[in-house]
Amino acid sequence: MKRSGVKIVTAAQMAAIEQAAARAGVSTDTLMENAGLAVAQEVRKAMGGAAGVRVLALIGPGNNGSDGLVAAWRLRRWGAEVTAYVVAGRPEADPKMDAAIRYGVKVVRAADDPALQSLDRLLSRSRLVLDAVLGTGRSRPLSGTVKDVLLRLNQTVSKAGRPPVFALDLPTGLNADTSEVDPACPAADVTLALGYPKAGQLRAPGTERVGELRVLDIGLPPGLSEEAAIDLELLTSGWVASRLPARPANAHKGAFGHAL
Repeated sequence: MKRSGVKIVTAAQMAAIEQAAARAGVSTDTLMENAGLAVAQEVRKAMGGAAGVRVLALIGPGNNGSDGLVAAWRLRRWGAEVTAYVVAGRPEADPKMDAAIRYGVKVVRAADDPALQSLDRLLSRSRLVLDAVLGTGRSRPLSGTVKDVLLRLNQTVSKAGRPPVFALDLPTGLNADTSEVDPACPAADVTLALGYPKAGQLRAPGTERVGELRVLDIGLPPGLSEEAAIDLELLTSGWVASRLPARPANAHKGAFGHAL
């Protein structure tokens, strides 16, 4: 049980922490691999195992999508049937995609699915959906294919018997700092905050889209939060318990002082 509060970061502070981690010898690539593994472990635990489980990973163009691809191939190695639905263009040189394909992850591209029929089919047969489209770097309103895909996801999750949605770091369309919510932002069942919780996850209206918030260790070196000058903390039950005085088993209410 943690005995201190959990640091809460903005998007800029998280970027500063990642840069400091690189200077300390932990590369962005290592953080991606750690994040993808941690996400895959959470999914496997939630599903009671990975073998035979159909997982749909919605993959975006940047680092959030790369984290999702690592999670996808990890789950595939554990026996899950994983499809990566590429919502927006990936880089031409894409080692994370190459690894996913090498380990047997099926890839469907939104560019080849203009009516989103393949997406509809995948959503209907999957037991869990990973939202790895956009992370803390999102700053503009959602539009185009990204918006269309997320609106289709929203239609699916509004139905009974729909698959749960696990968001990587943030539900796509939630502002990491202000908690502003894009109309197309999906409501996640679980949001897996990578490294630290983000300020936008903890205020309304963002809390309505976050679902259960879990903070995952991605291997950041200790002490970097001080370097990024983080001044917000989330109080945990462990922190509160550590500040409360111990009460003798035979004590009564008068033993603890009086209040006027």
